[in-house]
Amino acid sequence: MAFPYFLFASLLTLNIPGLIVGALTSNQSIKFYDRDRIQLALNLEFLEAEFFLYGALGRGLDSIAPQLAAGGPPPTGVKKANLDFLTNQIIEEFGYQEVGHLRAIITTVGGFPRPQLNLSSQIFAEMMDEAVGFRLVPRFDPYFNSINYLLASYVIPYVGLVGYVGTIPNLDNQTSLSLVSGLLGVGVWTRCSYTDIAIPKS
Repeated sequence: MAFPYFLFASLLTLNIPGLIVGALTSNQSIKFYDRDRIQLALNLEFLEAEFFLYGALGRGLDSIAPQLAAGGPPPTGVKKANLDFLTNQIIEEFGYQEVGHLRAIITTVGGFPRPQLNLSSQIFAEMMDEAVGFRLVPRFDPYFNSINYLLASYVIPYVGLVGYVGTIPNLDNQTSLSLVSGLLGVGVWTRCSYTDIAIPKS
């Protein structure tokens, strides 16, 4: 039985693996520039790129585009997923798409070394447990098969879309607006693709 899709709404309130964003504790206002807002998205783009590339190919940025990683530490716990042929092809394309996103952001506003990412099965199992409100048995493993992988990866682009939608009204520069609008458009297509792939499998 497939994991109920409505449960993914609750995943939006969870911490995405490998990303740690500190909350402001001061009452002082901080001036954010376009570069700061867009570079924040790099964390998620790094995560998506590594998850998709490893899931489809068993290798990541250090093999495909090492200059984009800028010497940052390799992700931990990630591995090749047990995907059917069609899903593997699509996820591989998603991986290359994320490489393009990284290149676009870094070229336009600059970047930073890839952060440390934890993409282990345990992290995803904990996310799923929190989403359903109890401990799943057997433990959820995103790399076990195609449907598990699609379920695990569905939430990541969605969080990115929400972030970009919230960012656009706060951008001042036309170049920044064009960049984020383009990333948002591609992200919408990616999210729709998940529905087309996953629903027939359920």
